[in-house]
Amino acid sequence: MNELEKFLRADYEKWKDNDYLHEMVDGKYVGITMGEFIEKVNYLASYLIEKGYKDKNIGIYSPNSIAWMIADIAIMNYVGLSIGLAKDWMGDNLDYAIGKCDIELLLYGKDLEERVAGVKDKYPSVKFVCIEEEFDRMIEEGKALNKGLFTLEPVDEDKPAKIVFTSGSTSFPKAVMLSIKNMYSSYEALGKRIEVDENDVCYLFLPLNHTYGSIFNFLYSLVFGYSIYLTGDIKNMAQEMMMVKPTVFCAVPLVCLKFYEGAKAMNIPVKMLLGGRLKYVFVGGSNLQHDIRQAYIDQGINLMNAYALSETSSGFAIDYPDVKDMDSAGTLLEYVDAKVIDPDEDGIGELAIKGPNVFHGYYGDPEATKRAFNEDGYYLTGDLGKIVENRVYVKGRKDTMIVLMNGENVSSKRIADKVKEADPRIASVKVYVRDELLTCDIFVNGKENMEGDWQAVIDKVNSDLSKFEKIRKFSVNDVSSLLKG
Repeated sequence: MNELEKFLRADYEKWKDNDYLHEMVDGKYVGITMGEFIEKVNYLASYLIEKGYKDKNIGIYSPNSIAWMIADIAIMNYVGLSIGLAKDWMGDNLDYAIGKCDIELLLYGKDLEERVAGVKDKYPSVKFVCIEEEFDRMIEEGKALNKGLFTLEPVDEDKPAKIVFTSGSTSFPKAVMLSIKNMYSSYEALGKRIEVDENDVCYLFLPLNHTYGSIFNFLYSLVFGYSIYLTGDIKNMAQEMMMVKPTVFCAVPLVCLKFYEGAKAMNIPVKMLLGGRLKYVFVGGSNLQHDIRQAYIDQGINLMNAYALSETSSGFAIDYPDVKDMDSAGTLLEYVDAKVIDPDEDGIGELAIKGPNVFHGYYGDPEATKRAFNEDGYYLTGDLGKIVENRVYVKGRKDTMIVLMNGENVSSKRIADKVKEADPRIASVKVYVRDELLTCDIFVNGKENMEGDWQAVIDKVNSDLSKFEKIRKFSVNDVSSLLKG
């Protein structure tokens, strides 16, 4: 019996009647109990198996929802491979994911129907099912088919059960295969850092198709028993948090910054704006400014840095509450074997890791999988950093990836190449982040080439970039300025 199945059975015994998952419907939170959730997981799995999807690859393409969570657990624990797709993906990425991952059934949100319609004809053998229109019926049919709770055979915990996609690569995202064992490898280390139980409340903002939202927010609720409230509208996060009064919140630096600025503008404590009860805020993606982090700490909020990758099941390093080192990305999780490859005189090299959290490889890409590991079996993160007294310090990327304030990774080289290709006058391009904006410095041959409608050039480039890659600010300079100083 795998770890997920053990928790589902134990949770049904202990917390069957506890309020568990909540989502916003018509301006109000509605929810289901732990027992209802587990029952629906079993019913949906029974339906999918009856319809011939055992050991098949099933995609979920939708905003966060209770249905998303039911489907994810049902598929990964009893049926086949659960594949979460980003709701922001347009045609190319959606098309790529369906074909790359051999998806045979795609559960999609009604708001994304137009995008789905754009790829349907290319995949006549794929079954496309609208969640809002069909999900309740599937549950009811599954209930009639089900032979009793926990009578289905759970998957082998060492077998890939879930695929998540890496964010922001130079081409298409890679499909990371994770097993139940991978995903449940970090909860004991997390339990050493925080004290949470069935009385705690998590406000879940991060997308469920990413590992941190999916594993540390959602899957570990089945370990600790806390309830979850899903963000309804990102524009109303402050109002929703005042309503929910969470004790646990996971975010990216940009969100923490916006709450800090909002509280300052309203002249109220940031803790009050976050509902008044927050005990733990986990921040991943990039480091938060020291003064802002200190402002949270001064109000009794444990603001804890976290560092990880999809390939490590979002487990690598997380702060302890009492760690005051503002530059550390977190303290190594106790069970991992991490090291620095080829460190320089300052101890900085490529961060590498072994452990039960490390993924099974990239789906359908054995060459990329081989390149991801060294000869000793360590996964090579591509991040440069150092490890001092079990604390991890991230200094940058081996390649040209930039980590934005929202936690997304984008390739500066890819963007620079797109700009350079857009106009023959361009000699060089530099892409970086300044004042939270993706910025581009364009260098042209001769001052006379600085004139003209450069905004139109940037607009054309942006039309071919994802929303996270779009250039927000730019300057045009003579190439000779590169030689100054």
